[in-house]
Amino acid sequence: MRCFTPQSNHLGVRHFFCATSIFFLILFSISHVAAEIKIRPLLNVSETFTDNVRLGLIGGGTGIGGGFGLGGGFGGGVGANKTDLITQINPGVTINGNGQRYTLNAQYVMNNLIFARNSNLTTIRHMLNADGNAEIIKDLFFVEGNALINQQNIGLLGAQTDSNIFAGNRATIQVYSVSPYLRHQFRDFATSEVRYTKSIVQGGVFGFRDSQRDSFQFGLNSGSSFTKLAWGLSYNNQMIHLDGVDRDIEFERSIANVRYLLTRRFSLTSSGGYERNSFVSVRGRISLPTWTAGFIWSPNRRTNVQFSAGQRFFGDTYFGEISYSKRLLNLRVLYAEDITTFNQQAGAFSTFGALDLNLLGGLGLQDLLGLNNFLTNRVFLQKRFNATIALNGSRNDISFNLFSLSRIPYSAADIDADLIGINNLFLFNNTKQMGGNVAWNYKFSPRTNLITTFSYLRFDFAGSSGASDNLIFSTGLNRNFDEDLRGSLEYRRIDRLSDVQSGSGNISQSANVVTVSVTKNF
Repeated sequence: MRCFTPQSNHLGVRHFFCATSIFFLILFSISHVAAEIKIRPLLNVSETFTDNVRLGLIGGGTGIGGGFGLGGGFGGGVGANKTDLITQINPGVTINGNGQRYTLNAQYVMNNLIFARNSNLTTIRHMLNADGNAEIIKDLFFVEGNALINQQNIGLLGAQTDSNIFAGNRATIQVYSVSPYLRHQFRDFATSEVRYTKSIVQGGVFGFRDSQRDSFQFGLNSGSSFTKLAWGLSYNNQMIHLDGVDRDIEFERSIANVRYLLTRRFSLTSSGGYERNSFVSVRGRISLPTWTAGFIWSPNRRTNVQFSAGQRFFGDTYFGEISYSKRLLNLRVLYAEDITTFNQQAGAFSTFGALDLNLLGGLGLQDLLGLNNFLTNRVFLQKRFNATIALNGSRNDISFNLFSLSRIPYSAADIDADLIGINNLFLFNNTKQMGGNVAWNYKFSPRTNLITTFSYLRFDFAGSSGASDNLIFSTGLNRNFDEDLRGSLEYRRIDRLSDVQSGSGNISQSANVVTVSVTKNF
């Protein structure tokens, strides 16, 4: 099942049709209930000076690949300037709506970048984070939807940045989804939900396949009458279509699970079922029975510990999570693994952080360099670890974050040949990202604060003995002149050292960046 628009098969038109259908459904709900909608325009203006606007080599090469922007250098041709002054004029709007049977939140910014010396880089980018839900039929029929447009690094071989002012390894990713579902409660015996989700991902990068995903889910879970032994049944089928590829990717899981309460604070858990998958695998069987066993422990109201281990078609599988929360300290440790695709990760992974448009062009936690959800058309096994500690005081807020991400492809490499270059395919048979960051927020006064961040990210490639190290340091002063006017002054240093490209030696890249920014909310 795919989105259909009369007299047009163009994917961009289908995207618009799917995205707008979300808001038509929400508007239908608004017309039937009392509603309050707040619309606030904003304007962000900034000036940025950098001594390396391309974060790479000047004079033309694209590194070792034939792919788009994945090599070590992003030359702009003979005579290209490294230093530049970039003006950003960024109008935007926030929309918030709340009613008895709907919510709507949308943030949009038009990012206009004007380069003083490299006028060929002058461009317009769009950023959007919109989501909404509506209760169409009370206590029965609901609709959720979201639309996301943002920029990210294309791949791991190029320079890693967190800003649109740098040319090269950047792409605009669009994600649209709509999800109608039915929910019913059978008194205190059980609750059920049937859900369909349509998701569309578009990248606009040569070699990256735009995709559509149709997801069908069913769940039946025990109600409050089951106190000692809780149970659940679930079915999930996801069909992913890549543009230009005849055979779809299908993931199907049928699972039964139980939870047995040994004590008031400790439970045993188990699950079992069958996975039936359909894609061209390079690693053996992909459809097999699956099972897990584990526990949930909540020693107090602030602490929760979960762990499970079992078997899936790719071998042993594990999940673990520890969370602790109190007024001055928050801790979370997570390990999870799954077979997945870029389409499935695009809406929930680091491709998109929550857009805080008041921080656009200024300093905020978006300056932290994190895991890269790099572009790929392949099916892969993803193993992710993350540990975060946040300390909150009257004047000082400090956060520490450690992370690791490994990906092992399960489908053939040739589908990525145009994206990363045929000579680079061997590098991506197994990749690992690891690193961490720290952020310190010092509050001079209720209106003035200083934020200092440091991020480190390392890439390892199974097909190479080399690695790529990426570092970002930033410090900046923020001042709220009044409730609707904010200014910031930031200095940032970016460094990259890579010896992945055989025969080219070490590639060392660095940039210094100074930004002055003002944001006005109307």
